Order: sequence, then C-alpha cells, then structure tokens
Amino acid sequence: MTVSETRKSRTPRRSDGDAGARLDRRTRAARAQGREARDELLAAALRVFARSGYRQAGVDEIAAEAGYSKEELLLALLEERIDAPMRERVALLASAPPERDMSAEATRAFARQLDTQREAMLLEREYWSLAIRDPELRARYAERQTELRRDLAAAMQARARHLGTPDLTMPAEDAARIVMSIIGGLAVDELIEPGSVRPELLGEALALVYAGLVARAQRRAATGLPSSSRSRGHAESRAR
Repeated sequence: MTVSETRKSRTPRRSDGDAGARLDRRTRAARAQGREARDELLAAALRVFARSGYRQAGVDEIAAEAGYSKEELLLALLEERIDAPMRERVALLASAPPERDMSAEATRAFARQLDTQREAMLLEREYWSLAIRDPELRARYAERQTELRRDLAAAMQARARHLGTPDLTMPAEDAARIVMSIIGGLAVDELIEPGSVRPELLGEALALVYAGLVARAQRRAATGLPSSSRSRGHAESRAR
C-alpha cells in the first residue's frame, strides 16, 4: 500500500468525547507508518548499494526499489518529520489537564522544530509552492491539510471543555485554520530570516487568539446572543 493510499483510509467521524482517543490512535498509526517507510527504504538502499555500488546508487533508484515514487518518498518524509509530531501536539492539546500551560508547550515545540527539523520545514514549503501550480499535488496537499485541520479543531473543542470556557464563537475548523496559518507564517519568516522569530512569539499569538475567542463568547453570553457554533448546530438540526 502506498503512502497516498494509506492516507485515504480515514476513520469515521466520532463524537467530541472520543476526540482524544481518536487522535491518540492516529498518532500511533502515523508513527508506525513512518517507521515502516524508513525500514523499507533502508532495506532498499542496502540492496541497491550491493547491486550498483555506493557511487552509482541514486535516490530515485532506491525509492523505486522500495516501491515508492519520488512524491511518495516526499510524503513519507513529511509524515515522519512534520505531520506526526504535529499530531502528537494536537493529541496533547486534547488530553492535557486544565492546569497545563499549552501556550508554553507550543513555544517549546516550535523552538524544537526550528532547531531540529529546518530541512524538513524547507521541504514542506517547497511542496506547498509546487502544489499551488500542480492540480494533482494540490489535491493531495489539500487533503493532508484538511485532515490536520480537523484533528486540531476537535482538539481545540476538547480543550475548551476541559477548561470550562464558553463555546467557540466561530466554527472550530475556522479557528484551527487561523492557528495553522499563524504557525506556517511564523515558520516561513524564520526560514527566510533565521533568528528573527522569537520561539515565544507563537505561544503569545495563540494565547491572544484564545483570549479573543473567550472574550467574544462572554460578550455574546452577556447580551443573550447564541454562539456561532450553537446557532449553526440549531440551524442544522432544523434542516433535518
């Protein structure tokens, strides 16, 4: 099974109460998939080196020997170095106790990624730039982003319940899109201007976004207006 085929085997949507368990299972699956791809590539490299010699062996030949196209090899790398760590952070957001400071967690994770995964982040940005112009790549990139965004949206809703805060005043996936855009934008700035982005800036930005959502929800509650998530759910139930 190729990486792209594996990505299409999604789990069905579940209730918000199962969000933490679902995210944890997907995190383990992502780690297992990354290890499997790595093992396959190492085994293929051994065969190609033995057959062709070190100087004659090429990356394309090794990827083909393992049953991967260049694109699938790229997706496997991004899954292991970018997506799997993000899913781990999302799973932590969904399950962390209320007293745990998730802004500080985001700061530490961002600093660690900038320090250890700069090459993978550059590769992800190159994939993004290619996907803009290539319809097939764009479809796969959009599918990847949609999955990550849905996971983050479910985690944000779970976190809000753990904290006992009001409902989000916008669809959770819209809030998740904003968060992912902030992360991606700061990463690009740091890649272009190394050392220009304080790692703490991400945590501060996310705290501001969350504080704004809570303040907006409190104002709506004080004036008797329903939150957007509640009003949307009511409209959907009436439509049924």
